Amino acid sequence: MTRRPPTPDELELFGRVMAETKPLKRRRRGTAKEAATTVPPDAPAKPGPAAVAVGSPRTPPSGGPKNPPPGPTALSDHGHGTAPGIDRRTQLRLKRGQLPIEARIDLHGLTREKAHAGLNRFLARQDALGRRCVLVITGKGRPDWQQPAWGSEEREIGVIRRALPGWLDDHPNKQRVLAYAPAQPQDGGSGAWYVLLRRRRDDATGDGAP
Repeated sequence: MTRRPPTPDELELFGRVMAETKPLKRRRRGTAKEAATTVPPDAPAKPGPAAVAVGSPRTPPSGGPKNPPPGPTALSDHGHGTAPGIDRRTQLRLKRGQLPIEARIDLHGLTREKAHAGLNRFLARQDALGRRCVLVITGKGRPDWQQPAWGSEEREIGVIRRALPGWLDDHPNKQRVLAYAPAQPQDGGSGAWYVLLRRRRDDATGDGAP
């Protein structure tokens, strides 16, 4: 079907109608989305995630250890194989029980306080006499399941054995002791200790054993 051209009257009517109309404003894309997310100026601010300072520690993940395991404990300055100021040959001879034992003390069966005081007096006397290698007998103690109740003096046997290294590392024995090591089986095994005293200053010729 062929469309006819408009008549002059129709063109004039169309022109009048268009002159009285106003063009619509073109809407920008995203206007509705922006309107939905616009916050009024007086609206309270929404709290966001807490800021993490640079270098601040982070919370460990659930299920993992909260505190790292402690690192290895420092060894004693006088312990066998670690004592400074003593040659390796003397260290090995002490550990193997090859140094001559010049005196010994038996702390077996004493209370902790009496054993500590007796050890201090013994080492002071041997140091004054210029002796080098001595044997300290502590006893092996009993397994925990065989121990008597706490507070019993019989329980002190195992305590003395465990406390001896600390006593040797503490004042006044720290200035007298050069090194120490667990005894060999023929001298008491784990129930005794070899203790090597320092040379006296008036006759010191080195830190090797005689």
